[in-house]
Amino acid sequence: MRRILVTCVFLAMASATPMHGVRAAGDDARDLAAEARDLAEVYHRRFGEEYTTRIDRRRRIVYVSALDEQTLGKVERMLGHYADAQRDLLFPQPLVRNIVVVLPTLRDYRKSAPPRDVAGYYRPATHTLTSLSVSDVLIHEFTHALHHSDQVRANQRHPVWLMEGLATLFQGAWAESGRIAPRLDPSLATLQGAAEAGNLPALDDLCTMDQAAFSDRAEIAYPYVRYVMLYLYRQEKLKAFYATYKSDYAADPTGRKALEAVLGEPLETVEASWRQWLGALEPPWTPANPVVAHLGVRMLPAERGVMVDGFLRGSVAERAGVLQVQDVILSVAGRATPTPRDLAPAIRACRPGETVQIEILRGGERQVVTHVLGAVRREAR
Repeated sequence: MRRILVTCVFLAMASATPMHGVRAAGDDARDLAAEARDLAEVYHRRFGEEYTTRIDRRRRIVYVSALDEQTLGKVERMLGHYADAQRDLLFPQPLVRNIVVVLPTLRDYRKSAPPRDVAGYYRPATHTLTSLSVSDVLIHEFTHALHHSDQVRANQRHPVWLMEGLATLFQGAWAESGRIAPRLDPSLATLQGAAEAGNLPALDDLCTMDQAAFSDRAEIAYPYVRYVMLYLYRQEKLKAFYATYKSDYAADPTGRKALEAVLGEPLETVEASWRQWLGALEPPWTPANPVVAHLGVRMLPAERGVMVDGFLRGSVAERAGVLQVQDVILSVAGRATPTPRDLAPAIRACRPGETVQIEILRGGERQVVTHVLGAVRREAR
Protein backbone atom coordinates (compact mmCIF):
# COMPACT_ATOMS: atom_id res chain seq x y z
CA MET A 1 0.00 0.00 0.00
CA ARG A 2 1.25 3.45 -0.87
CA ARG A 3 1.97 5.53 2.24
CA ILE A 4 1.50 9.30 1.84
CA LEU A 5 0.77 11.14 5.08
CA VAL A 6 0.00 14.82 5.62
CA THR A 7 1.65 16.34 8.68
CA CYS A 8 2.07 19.77 10.28
CA VAL A 9 5.83 19.74 10.71
CA PHE A 10 7.89 22.80 9.70
CA LEU A 11 10.87 21.73 7.63
CA ALA A 12 13.26 22.96 4.99
CA MET A 13 16.44 22.31 3.10
CA ALA A 14 19.89 23.46 2.14
CA SER A 15 22.01 24.77 -0.68
CA ALA A 16 25.19 26.50 -1.63
CA THR A 17 24.06 28.69 -4.53
CA PRO A 18 20.87 30.70 -5.03
CA MET A 19 18.42 30.00 -7.81
CA HIS A 20 16.44 32.12 -10.17
CA GLY A 21 12.84 31.77 -11.30
CA VAL A 22 11.04 32.71 -8.07
CA ARG A 23 7.32 32.18 -8.15
CA ALA A 24 5.30 35.37 -8.45
CA ALA A 25 3.88 36.80 -5.22
CA GLY A 26 0.35 36.14 -6.45
CA ASP A 27 0.87 32.43 -7.05
CA ASP A 28 -1.85 30.41 -5.35
CA ALA A 29 -0.56 28.25 -2.48
CA ARG A 30 -2.88 25.54 -3.76
CA ASP A 31 -0.61 25.19 -6.80
CA LEU A 32 2.27 24.32 -4.47
CA ALA A 33 0.07 21.86 -2.60
CA ALA A 34 -0.75 20.11 -5.87
CA GLU A 35 2.94 20.14 -6.78
CA ALA A 36 3.76 18.52 -3.43
CA ARG A 37 1.33 15.68 -4.14
CA ASP A 38 2.88 15.20 -7.57
CA LEU A 39 6.37 15.11 -6.03
CA ALA A 40 5.24 12.54 -3.47
CA GLU A 41 3.91 10.34 -6.26
CA VAL A 42 7.08 10.69 -8.33
CA TYR A 43 9.41 9.85 -5.45
CA HIS A 44 7.20 6.99 -4.32
CA ARG A 45 7.43 5.43 -7.76
CA ARG A 46 11.19 6.04 -7.81
CA PHE A 47 12.00 4.49 -4.43
CA GLY A 48 9.17 1.99 -3.90
CA GLU A 49 7.32 0.52 -0.94
CA GLU A 50 10.41 0.50 1.28
CA TYR A 51 9.97 4.26 1.66
CA THR A 52 7.39 6.40 3.45
CA THR A 53 6.31 9.66 1.84
CA ARG A 54 4.91 12.49 3.95
CA ILE A 55 3.69 15.92 2.92
CA ASP A 56 3.72 19.08 5.00
CA ARG A 57 1.38 21.25 2.93
CA ARG A 58 1.58 24.44 4.95
CA ARG A 59 5.38 24.45 5.08
CA ARG A 60 5.92 23.11 1.56
CA ILE A 61 7.99 20.07 2.51
CA VAL A 62 7.90 16.56 1.08
CA TYR A 63 9.63 13.81 3.09
CA VAL A 64 10.86 10.64 1.39
CA SER A 65 12.19 8.31 4.07
CA ALA A 66 13.60 4.80 4.50
CA LEU A 67 13.72 5.34 8.28
CA ASP A 68 11.40 3.56 10.68
CA GLU A 69 8.34 5.55 11.74
CA GLN A 70 9.68 6.39 15.20
CA THR A 71 12.98 7.76 13.91
CA LEU A 72 11.29 9.72 11.14
CA GLY A 73 8.98 11.25 13.73
CA LYS A 74 11.99 12.37 15.77
CA VAL A 75 13.57 13.94 12.69
CA GLU A 76 10.37 15.83 11.90
CA ARG A 77 10.08 17.16 15.44
CA MET A 78 13.74 18.17 15.54
CA LEU A 79 13.61 20.06 12.26
CA GLY A 80 10.23 21.49 13.17
CA HIS A 81 11.60 23.08 16.35
CA TYR A 82 14.60 24.34 14.45
CA ALA A 83 12.63 25.83 11.56
CA ASP A 84 10.20 27.58 13.89
CA ALA A 85 13.11 29.16 15.71
CA GLN A 86 14.86 30.20 12.50
CA ARG A 87 11.68 31.77 11.20
CA ASP A 88 11.81 34.18 14.10
CA LEU A 89 15.58 34.71 14.08
CA LEU A 90 16.66 35.08 10.44
CA PHE A 91 14.32 33.66 7.79
CA PRO A 92 10.72 34.81 8.35
CA GLN A 93 9.38 34.01 4.87
CA PRO A 94 8.08 30.56 3.90
CA LEU A 95 10.00 28.50 1.39
CA VAL A 96 9.63 29.73 -2.16
CA ARG A 97 9.17 26.18 -3.49
CA ASN A 98 8.39 22.71 -2.27
CA ILE A 99 11.52 21.04 -0.93
CA VAL A 100 12.07 17.29 -0.96
CA VAL A 101 13.94 15.80 2.01
CA VAL A 102 15.25 12.34 1.16
CA LEU A 103 16.44 10.11 4.04
CA PRO A 104 17.64 7.10 2.06
CA THR A 105 19.21 3.72 2.56
CA LEU A 106 22.97 3.64 2.11
CA ARG A 107 22.52 1.83 -1.19
CA ASP A 108 20.23 4.52 -2.59
CA TYR A 109 22.41 7.28 -1.18
CA ARG A 110 25.35 5.98 -3.18
CA LYS A 111 23.17 5.82 -6.29
CA SER A 112 22.44 9.53 -5.90
CA ALA A 113 26.09 10.38 -6.77
CA PRO A 114 26.75 12.43 -3.61
CA PRO A 115 29.73 14.76 -3.32
CA ARG A 116 32.80 12.91 -2.08
CA ASP A 117 33.12 12.10 1.63
CA VAL A 118 29.90 13.77 2.80
CA ALA A 119 26.90 12.31 4.62
CA GLY A 120 24.40 14.82 3.24
CA TYR A 121 23.97 17.52 0.61
CA TYR A 122 21.43 19.85 -1.00
CA ARG A 123 20.90 20.28 -4.74
CA PRO A 124 19.19 23.60 -5.46
CA ALA A 125 18.42 22.68 -9.09
CA THR A 126 15.98 20.03 -7.88
CA HIS A 127 15.16 21.54 -4.46
CA THR A 128 16.24 18.24 -2.91
CA LEU A 129 18.11 17.56 0.33
CA THR A 130 19.55 14.07 0.71
CA SER A 131 21.08 12.95 4.00
CA LEU A 132 22.29 9.78 5.67
CA SER A 133 22.70 11.75 8.89
CA VAL A 134 19.76 12.55 11.13
CA SER A 135 21.76 14.93 13.33
CA ASP A 136 24.39 17.61 12.68
CA VAL A 137 24.81 17.14 8.93
CA LEU A 138 21.06 17.26 8.41
CA ILE A 139 20.78 20.51 10.39
CA HIS A 140 23.73 21.98 8.47
CA GLU A 141 22.10 21.27 5.12
CA PHE A 142 18.70 22.34 6.43
CA THR A 143 20.19 25.71 7.35
CA HIS A 144 21.54 26.02 3.82
CA ALA A 145 18.03 25.33 2.54
CA LEU A 146 16.38 28.04 4.56
CA HIS A 147 19.15 30.45 3.63
CA HIS A 148 18.95 29.50 -0.03
CA SER A 149 15.22 30.19 -0.15
CA ASP A 150 15.81 33.59 1.44
CA GLN A 151 18.47 34.41 -1.15
CA VAL A 152 16.10 33.47 -3.94
CA ARG A 153 13.41 35.80 -2.59
CA ALA A 154 15.93 38.64 -2.38
CA ASN A 155 17.53 37.79 -5.76
CA GLN A 156 20.93 37.73 -4.05
CA ARG A 157 23.96 35.43 -4.04
CA HIS A 158 25.60 35.48 -0.62
CA PRO A 159 29.33 34.77 -0.16
CA VAL A 160 30.63 31.41 1.01
CA TRP A 161 31.77 32.75 4.40
CA LEU A 162 28.23 33.83 5.25
CA MET A 163 26.52 30.68 3.99
CA GLU A 164 28.94 28.31 5.73
CA GLY A 165 29.11 30.54 8.79
CA LEU A 166 25.38 30.22 9.43
CA ALA A 167 25.30 26.50 8.59
CA THR A 168 28.21 25.63 10.89
CA LEU A 169 26.96 27.91 13.67
CA PHE A 170 23.61 26.17 13.90
CA GLN A 171 24.50 22.57 13.04
CA GLY A 172 25.19 21.72 16.68
CA ALA A 173 22.59 24.09 18.13
CA TRP A 174 19.67 23.11 20.28
CA ALA A 175 16.28 24.45 19.16
CA GLU A 176 13.35 24.47 21.56
CA SER A 177 10.43 26.72 22.51
CA GLY A 178 11.06 28.99 19.55
CA ARG A 179 14.72 29.68 20.39
CA ILE A 180 18.04 28.41 19.04
CA ALA A 181 21.03 27.98 21.33
CA PRO A 182 24.36 27.63 19.46
CA ARG A 183 27.11 26.06 21.54
CA LEU A 184 30.88 25.93 21.69
CA ASP A 185 32.37 22.95 19.90
CA PRO A 186 35.77 21.19 19.72
CA SER A 187 36.84 23.25 16.70
CA LEU A 188 37.34 26.18 19.11
CA ALA A 189 40.67 24.77 20.31
CA THR A 190 41.88 24.38 16.71
CA LEU A 191 40.90 27.95 15.89
CA GLN A 192 42.52 29.37 19.03
CA GLY A 193 45.72 27.50 18.23
CA ALA A 194 45.75 28.88 14.69
CA ALA A 195 45.19 32.39 16.01
CA GLU A 196 48.05 32.07 18.52
CA ALA A 197 50.34 30.76 15.78
CA GLY A 198 49.44 33.64 13.46
CA ASN A 199 47.82 31.33 10.91
CA LEU A 200 44.45 33.02 10.59
CA PRO A 201 43.79 35.16 7.52
CA ALA A 202 42.55 38.68 8.08
CA LEU A 203 38.80 39.08 8.48
CA ASP A 204 38.80 41.28 5.39
CA ASP A 205 40.32 38.42 3.38
CA LEU A 206 37.86 35.91 4.82
CA CYS A 207 34.91 38.01 3.66
CA THR A 208 36.21 38.05 0.08
CA MET A 209 37.20 34.39 -0.26
CA ASP A 210 35.67 32.49 -3.15
CA GLN A 211 34.62 28.85 -2.85
CA ALA A 212 37.97 27.47 -4.05
CA ALA A 213 40.02 29.54 -1.60
CA PHE A 214 37.63 28.68 1.22
CA SER A 215 37.87 24.96 0.46
CA ASP A 216 41.67 25.11 0.28
CA ARG A 217 41.71 26.35 3.90
CA ALA A 218 38.68 24.38 5.06
CA GLU A 219 40.28 23.16 8.29
CA ILE A 220 40.57 26.75 9.50
CA ALA A 221 37.92 28.47 7.40
CA TYR A 222 34.94 26.53 8.74
CA PRO A 223 35.63 27.15 12.45
CA TYR A 224 36.66 30.73 11.62
CA VAL A 225 33.30 31.62 10.08
CA ARG A 226 31.44 29.67 12.75
CA TYR A 227 32.97 31.72 15.55
CA VAL A 228 32.49 35.01 13.72
CA MET A 229 28.79 34.15 13.60
CA LEU A 230 28.79 33.04 17.23
CA TYR A 231 30.38 36.36 18.17
CA LEU A 232 27.52 38.20 16.46
CA TYR A 233 24.98 35.90 18.08
CA ARG A 234 26.35 36.41 21.58
CA GLN A 235 26.48 40.17 21.03
CA GLU A 236 22.78 39.89 20.08
CA LYS A 237 23.72 41.38 16.71
CA LEU A 238 23.22 38.44 14.36
CA LYS A 239 19.67 39.30 13.36
CA ALA A 240 20.57 42.96 12.81
CA PHE A 241 23.68 42.02 10.85
CA TYR A 242 21.77 39.76 8.47
CA ALA A 243 19.03 42.34 7.89
CA THR A 244 21.61 45.09 7.32
CA TYR A 245 23.63 42.91 4.98
CA LYS A 246 20.58 42.15 2.82
CA SER A 247 19.45 45.77 2.68
CA ASP A 248 22.96 46.97 1.71
CA TYR A 249 23.74 44.03 -0.55
CA ALA A 250 23.97 46.04 -3.76
CA ALA A 251 26.59 48.35 -2.25
CA ASP A 252 28.65 45.61 -0.59
CA PRO A 253 27.91 41.93 -1.30
CA THR A 254 30.92 40.83 0.78
CA GLY A 255 29.31 41.77 4.11
CA ARG A 256 32.25 43.82 5.38
CA LYS A 257 30.28 47.07 5.55
CA ALA A 258 27.40 45.34 7.34
CA LEU A 259 29.80 44.09 10.02
CA GLU A 260 31.13 47.60 10.52
CA ALA A 261 27.67 49.16 10.61
CA VAL A 262 26.19 46.73 13.12
CA LEU A 263 29.21 46.53 15.43
CA GLY A 264 29.95 50.26 15.14
CA GLU A 265 33.68 49.88 14.44
CA PRO A 266 36.04 49.75 11.45
CA LEU A 267 36.65 46.20 10.25
CA GLU A 268 40.19 46.13 11.67
CA THR A 269 38.82 47.01 15.13
CA VAL A 270 36.01 44.47 14.73
CA GLU A 271 38.63 41.80 14.05
CA ALA A 272 40.74 42.85 17.04
CA SER A 273 37.69 42.73 19.34
CA TRP A 274 36.71 39.35 17.92
CA ARG A 275 40.20 37.90 18.45
CA GLN A 276 40.22 39.09 22.05
CA TRP A 277 36.81 37.51 22.63
CA LEU A 278 37.93 34.28 20.92
CA GLY A 279 41.03 33.98 23.08
CA ALA A 280 38.98 34.33 26.28
CA LEU A 281 36.63 31.45 25.44
CA GLU A 282 37.07 28.16 27.29
CA PRO A 283 36.99 25.16 24.94
CA PRO A 284 34.28 22.67 25.90
CA TRP A 285 35.50 20.21 28.51
CA THR A 286 36.20 16.72 27.25
CA PRO A 287 36.37 14.01 29.92
CA ALA A 288 39.38 11.72 30.08
CA ASN A 289 37.02 8.82 29.49
CA PRO A 290 34.43 10.19 27.04
CA VAL A 291 31.25 8.37 26.11
CA VAL A 292 31.48 7.14 22.51
CA ALA A 293 29.22 5.28 20.10
CA HIS A 294 29.27 1.49 20.47
CA LEU A 295 27.89 -1.43 18.50
CA GLY A 296 28.84 -4.41 20.65
CA VAL A 297 29.83 -7.14 18.20
CA ARG A 298 32.68 -9.63 18.18
CA MET A 299 34.51 -9.42 14.88
CA LEU A 300 36.44 -11.56 12.46
CA PRO A 301 38.11 -10.43 9.24
CA ALA A 302 36.27 -11.45 6.10
CA GLU A 303 37.11 -11.30 2.43
CA ARG A 304 35.00 -8.20 1.76
CA GLY A 305 34.50 -6.66 5.21
CA VAL A 306 34.08 -7.52 8.89
CA MET A 307 32.19 -10.64 9.90
CA VAL A 308 29.94 -10.61 12.97
CA ASP A 309 31.20 -13.52 15.08
CA GLY A 310 28.94 -12.87 18.06
CA PHE A 311 27.61 -10.17 20.37
CA LEU A 312 28.83 -8.70 23.62
CA ARG A 313 26.45 -9.56 26.42
CA GLY A 314 23.90 -6.82 27.00
CA SER A 315 25.08 -4.74 24.04
CA VAL A 316 22.68 -2.80 21.87
CA ALA A 317 23.46 -5.11 18.94
CA GLU A 318 22.46 -8.16 20.98
CA ARG A 319 19.24 -6.54 22.19
CA ALA A 320 18.21 -5.09 18.84
CA GLY A 321 18.50 -8.30 16.85
CA VAL A 322 19.10 -6.35 13.64
CA LEU A 323 22.50 -7.88 12.90
CA GLN A 324 23.05 -11.64 12.74
CA VAL A 325 26.06 -13.85 13.27
CA GLN A 326 27.96 -14.28 9.97
CA ASP A 327 26.70 -10.97 8.60
CA VAL A 328 29.59 -9.20 6.87
CA ILE A 329 29.62 -5.46 7.63
CA LEU A 330 30.72 -3.48 4.57
CA SER A 331 30.17 0.07 5.81
CA VAL A 332 28.72 2.10 8.70
CA ALA A 333 27.09 5.50 8.04
CA GLY A 334 28.76 5.68 4.66
CA ARG A 335 32.27 4.79 5.88
CA ALA A 336 33.74 1.63 4.40
CA THR A 337 34.87 -1.07 6.87
CA PRO A 338 37.14 -3.45 4.94
CA THR A 339 38.89 -4.65 8.13
CA PRO A 340 38.10 -4.89 11.87
CA ARG A 341 40.57 -2.04 12.38
CA ASP A 342 38.30 0.18 10.26
CA LEU A 343 35.05 -0.72 12.02
CA ALA A 344 35.74 0.84 15.42
CA PRO A 345 36.62 4.34 14.11
CA ALA A 346 33.65 4.22 11.72
CA ILE A 347 31.34 3.64 14.66
CA ARG A 348 33.05 6.16 16.92
CA ALA A 349 32.73 8.81 14.21
CA CYS A 350 29.00 8.61 14.94
CA ARG A 351 27.18 9.80 18.03
CA PRO A 352 25.96 7.58 20.86
CA GLY A 353 22.29 6.91 20.22
CA GLU A 354 22.51 7.91 16.55
CA THR A 355 20.51 5.92 14.01
CA VAL A 356 22.82 4.80 11.19
CA GLN A 357 22.67 2.81 8.00
CA ILE A 358 24.84 -0.33 8.07
CA GLU A 359 25.58 -2.03 4.78
CA ILE A 360 25.98 -5.80 5.10
CA LEU A 361 26.30 -9.02 3.16
CA ARG A 362 23.86 -11.64 4.42
CA GLY A 363 23.73 -14.98 2.70
CA GLY A 364 25.72 -13.50 -0.14
CA GLU A 365 23.19 -10.71 -0.74
CA ARG A 366 23.90 -7.05 -0.09
CA GLN A 367 21.46 -5.37 2.29
CA VAL A 368 21.20 -2.13 4.24
CA VAL A 369 19.86 -2.22 7.79
CA THR A 370 19.01 0.64 10.14
CA HIS A 371 20.60 0.41 13.58
CA VAL A 372 20.64 2.62 16.68
CA LEU A 373 24.13 2.78 18.17
CA GLY A 374 24.71 2.29 21.87
CA ALA A 375 27.18 4.07 24.15
CA VAL A 376 30.24 3.06 26.10
CA ARG A 377 32.81 4.98 28.11
CA ARG A 378 36.17 4.84 26.33
CA GLU A 379 39.05 3.83 28.53
CA ALA A 380 42.00 6.17 28.94
CA ARG A 381 45.19 5.02 27.23
